[in-house]
Amino acid sequence: MGKKVERRCGRQELADYLADLSQQLRRGKLEAEGRVWTVPEQVDVKIHLKEEEGCFTSKISWQWSARGESHQVSTEAPPREPTSFKAVKVRLSASFKDLQRVIGEGLFPDAKTMADFLENSRTFAALAKPEWQKSMAEYLTHLENLQRAVENRLAETMHQELQNLTNCMAACHREFK
Repeated sequence: MGKKVERRCGRQELADYLADLSQQLRRGKLEAEGRVWTVPEQVDVKIHLKEEEGCFTSKISWQWSARGESHQVSTEAPPREPTSFKAVKVRLSASFKDLQRVIGEGLFPDAKTMADFLENSRTFAALAKPEWQKSMAEYLTHLENLQRAVENRLAETMHQELQNLTNCMAACHREFK
């Protein structure tokens, strides 16, 4: 591991990400980049907050030994616990961006990228408010079409269904936000 991510996001999105991270730490399992680490009861933590030239900066880092019997890295993902609607929405947004990136590069998404997007979409649909059901039904139809297009390696249909999903999301946000 050693991936550094820098991007701009909304305050709520950041809060949801930190809340999800907090839940993982509380459970004693940290999942990132397809790996799962067991988090010990005690970790070394550094917290740095500062304001300099009108800019606020916060850095939080922690570490523990990943060696030894009690801190082994696990390669199997933990079972997904029920999460909040906001957490599902954050995961769906991230998996959709991954999907858009891959397809935008002219590639077919791999099984994991597709599985993450399908799972997050279906979980989101299951948590959707009753008044969203008509929009969600249309979304799920396009989701199934996208899945078939990817399975059958139909590039043009895949691109069209990705656009249809984007349009469904935009229409839903306009109507229900």
